[in-house]
Amino acid sequence: MSIKTWKWGAVATAALLMMSGAHAQSSVTIYGRVDLSVGSIKDDGTEANKNELVNKQRSKSVSRMFQGGDGGLTTSRWGMRGVEDLGGGLKAGFKLENRFNADTGESQNPYFKGEASLSLMGGFGELKLGRSTTVYDDARAVGQSQDVFDSAFTASSNGVFKSGGDYASRFDNKISYYSPVMSGFYAGLDYAPDEDPTKTADQWAFKAGYRVKDWEVALGYQEEKDKQNKYTVLAARYDFGMVRVSGSINRRDGNATNGDDDEYALGVTVPMGAWAFSAGYAHSKTKDSANGAKNGKADGFALGVRYSLSKRTHAYAGYRDVTVKNNAGVKTKDERLYAIGIRHDF
Repeated sequence: MSIKTWKWGAVATAALLMMSGAHAQSSVTIYGRVDLSVGSIKDDGTEANKNELVNKQRSKSVSRMFQGGDGGLTTSRWGMRGVEDLGGGLKAGFKLENRFNADTGESQNPYFKGEASLSLMGGFGELKLGRSTTVYDDARAVGQSQDVFDSAFTASSNGVFKSGGDYASRFDNKISYYSPVMSGFYAGLDYAPDEDPTKTADQWAFKAGYRVKDWEVALGYQEEKDKQNKYTVLAARYDFGMVRVSGSINRRDGNATNGDDDEYALGVTVPMGAWAFSAGYAHSKTKDSANGAKNGKADGFALGVRYSLSKRTHAYAGYRDVTVKNNAGVKTKDERLYAIGIRHDF
């Protein structure tokens, strides 16, 4: 072997070693989920409500294909996430997640609706910038975790909880801090400036909780100045082995126009091998902010079953019944959803 050949071989080997080392220090993962179901949705509400459905080109009873977020377990998505080891216990990470309607192939707006964030992580916890779920939403999810798989079938969804349907589950332009878990305790803080000098519409949220293997309790608070709403949730879950339960107590403090809400939800899941059976109930009551007079109430009941065909593919069926009444006791919504579907993760 000539000296020249040896030198080029050494250079190539060194380059390969450097590339291998760089690859070991960072990683990028592409992931996703496709969720589709077929079923029907029926509303026997008031005439005004029926007219609204007609305007949406939906009859009293409609058979259709649902994309996951409307009548399934979860919204279809794809995304990329990555982590780079910066050394000294410090890491940088990113996450970009698109949400799309699998029944039409249409992307939801904004394009990275699920998340678009950049993080710095270490022994101090995690500092995250960009768009992502709020820490209030994290706390609320604890209380929904066993209510028909925290899905579109969940009893509190689709009008039962105003704090479930009206609160912002994600903030744009968000600065977040997540503490490390210390002896089971954790906390998080969000702040999102409105970036508009003509108004005051900042948003912020806070969570604190305690988690061990079998149970978790969390407190969350979120304030949205643009809506003049303040949300509070106390949530818990417990795994008894043969049965898993979750529950939450929610409070929305509004203004003279939209009133206040008092809400609660309960959920139970029974795992049996590849099967999981779940049920949930939710109730909300809206009151006038000034005098406490009742402005309306809502109830939701849900049932669901899931079968694991594999670790990544699940078949399911669900039923949800939602009733909403105004302050005169007249139904403004009386909706029932039935659907069977399949979800695949990759």
